[in-house]
Amino acid sequence: MASCLPSLCLAAEPFDKAIQPFLATHCLACHDETTQEGDFRIDTLSRDFQKQDGAQRWAEVIERINSGEMPPEDEVQPTETEIAAVVGWLGDRIKEGKHARMAKRAPVAHYRLSREEYSNTIHDLLGVHYDAAAPGHMTEDPVWHGFERIGSQLTLSPSHVEKYLRAAREVLDNAYPEKPPKSKQYRKDALDIDWPNRTKRELLRERGILDQVRVLLWPGHKLPHAEPAHGSYKMPPGIYRGRMKISGLKPKNGRPPHVKLYSKQLDRTLFEQDILAPEDEPVIVEFETYLEGKITVSVENAVPGPSNAGRSGRPTNQYVFTKLNNPNSRAPWQRKMTDEEGNALYPFLIFDWLEWEGPIVSDEELARRAAFFPSNPKDLADVKASLQRFAEAAWRRPVTDEELAPYLAIVERELGAGEPTREAYKTGLLGVMASKNFFYLTEGSADQKRTELDNFELASRLSYFLWSSMPDEELLAAARSKRLGDKDELKRQLDRMLSDEKVARFCESFPRQWLQLGKVGMFPPDPKLFPDYDEWLERSMILESTNFFAEVYNKNLSIGEFLDSDWTIVNPRLAWHYEMPSLPKSGFQRVTLKPDDHRGGIMTHASVLSLTSDGTRHRPVHRGVLVSEAIFGKTPPSPPANVDPIEPNPVTAPKASVRMKLEAHAIHASCAACHRKIDPLGFAFDHYDAIGRWRTVEIVPDGKGKNPTVNATGVLPDGRAFDGPDQFKRLLRDDLDLFGEAFVETLATYALRRAMTVDDREQIRAIAAQCENDDYRLKAVIENLVTSDLFRTR
Repeated sequence: MASCLPSLCLAAEPFDKAIQPFLATHCLACHDETTQEGDFRIDTLSRDFQKQDGAQRWAEVIERINSGEMPPEDEVQPTETEIAAVVGWLGDRIKEGKHARMAKRAPVAHYRLSREEYSNTIHDLLGVHYDAAAPGHMTEDPVWHGFERIGSQLTLSPSHVEKYLRAAREVLDNAYPEKPPKSKQYRKDALDIDWPNRTKRELLRERGILDQVRVLLWPGHKLPHAEPAHGSYKMPPGIYRGRMKISGLKPKNGRPPHVKLYSKQLDRTLFEQDILAPEDEPVIVEFETYLEGKITVSVENAVPGPSNAGRSGRPTNQYVFTKLNNPNSRAPWQRKMTDEEGNALYPFLIFDWLEWEGPIVSDEELARRAAFFPSNPKDLADVKASLQRFAEAAWRRPVTDEELAPYLAIVERELGAGEPTREAYKTGLLGVMASKNFFYLTEGSADQKRTELDNFELASRLSYFLWSSMPDEELLAAARSKRLGDKDELKRQLDRMLSDEKVARFCESFPRQWLQLGKVGMFPPDPKLFPDYDEWLERSMILESTNFFAEVYNKNLSIGEFLDSDWTIVNPRLAWHYEMPSLPKSGFQRVTLKPDDHRGGIMTHASVLSLTSDGTRHRPVHRGVLVSEAIFGKTPPSPPANVDPIEPNPVTAPKASVRMKLEAHAIHASCAACHRKIDPLGFAFDHYDAIGRWRTVEIVPDGKGKNPTVNATGVLPDGRAFDGPDQFKRLLRDDLDLFGEAFVETLATYALRRAMTVDDREQIRAIAAQCENDDYRLKAVIENLVTSDLFRTR
């Protein structure tokens, strides 16, 4: 590589002599005031390498020269000696600028907790469930390239402070109520749910079939009154465990039935899942959810189908359901429910009972709360010791007497005003939780200049990276003993944390932010074009990607599986969507892929494919941009402002695919340079429609003639050709080192809560090089990042 060659003693020469002749000969013809290919100008780039933006752009110039992208093949090519000289000179200037920028770094950096991190921290501190994303709670976090935790984006406003104070009051009232609620058990059987038949209990007992009665839920059938107690009863806030006995019958080659429990007052789905279980072999499904206040809950078979009115087949009047083949379960004139072989004609749910238990508080959670509350609130020494324990846990570091004094004074003032001792102490706790020390992660010291993280800062960086929450006691103990800064101890703690169940948060949060899955459904598919698309399919799409990541993590596979794999994780709904064989059971499960499934790797997930659609059609350019960002770690420049959008196909013109229109569109000089690099990355996935289904023909609603055949061929900028997504993915996997470096950069962005810059590039490459020895196994990538200087410094 040219970048590895020595800079031929040009470090002392001025820019005009060392660089300008090269640019004039090889670069300015395409990147000056008049041309600006790719919206990139070199003639105006800052020559002040101490400025971050200028250094970043010159680093891009180095990359393009080294990769052979600049100058293009049809232009005069520089010699290797010329390249080495220019690259060396620019590299030296960038390094000099880095030292200057590091010297100017602010002594203290603050990173506000995201909503997700705030909720997790509350739970791990006090064992209280607080949904910061619930309506009326915390303001939505700003997002930068999918990331919700970038420090420069998470600013603080007066409304934030008010919401933090209100949240702290609510959390403390739940943790330390005047009278702790008792856990209760509730049960709803079939007649409790089937409200129209609830008055028939005695009659059915007399008929001897009360214990046989079940509820048949037709597609779209929704029944209220599935809440634990009557809707006028106020549920104590907390986690409740639900258990439901139910059967689910799927028609041949049809979609599975889907149970959904929804609360209108809480404005959220409490539980949902595809159900596959024979009529006479019902399953018991368990789940946990948060409940609070006066609520109602409905249970629904949330799939489309025929009307569930009485004329269709739902039991009416004197009929109650017991079995599909029981003539007393339905009138003779109603719609058939099974075929001649006894198979269900529609996706049916058969409900037996639903049990609730809660609120559930573990002994460990109760002990955690008790540790922060004085046994004698009238003893100020006990109050101080308890308050200090709480502050040090909440602020994730030692707390001095001077820092604690204002909060202790609050307790004393409340007591002096005649407040009950319990409430006076809770006011002190409130002050601790409303402090910026709680909702900010702080790195650095105002009174000293340092680049190294101290032990407590390192503990928080590690815990919020892997657990999206505060350090636990063992990690804080390692910080107190000043052992965490030692690499061996850091690795020991890392191994322990990677085995903790809280790492599931990382396996959900990181892929969601990396792949920008929060945008799935932003442009809802047109129901006329995609009538089978529904909320559960959308949710299943996202869960495939996060569960796929978790499988790579749990099995410690190579990150190359993200590019191409012979397996994926699907549930019955996705299997039906992908036209795969029916699954034998409910829930997400790993399946081995066949070549004609045309799946494998994250880029063929319906979630990722649907991200790059506008609700009516796929968008190859957007798919190419997503591949460039997610796989290569490069964000292409924005298109020029005056570029016309692609118009719909005229009704009088021959039918043309989106690709045909793009290729005609990209002949303009202002478009061609970028499209040449981006479009092939998107064309590779043209076999997938707007919601990720495989196709061989592109449906064009308007125009004359036949629908065009899909053309998924392409040529990469380096000249390698491919035909379809399978060949393209193999080419990506052949470039695993390239993806490895991009993945390390993405992981570092997530972990360090900031964008990576040219100053970090050398360390990122060093980390990636270490990972190569372990075939880029995911846990090895994480370990190499955590033990690197990049992770352990500010």
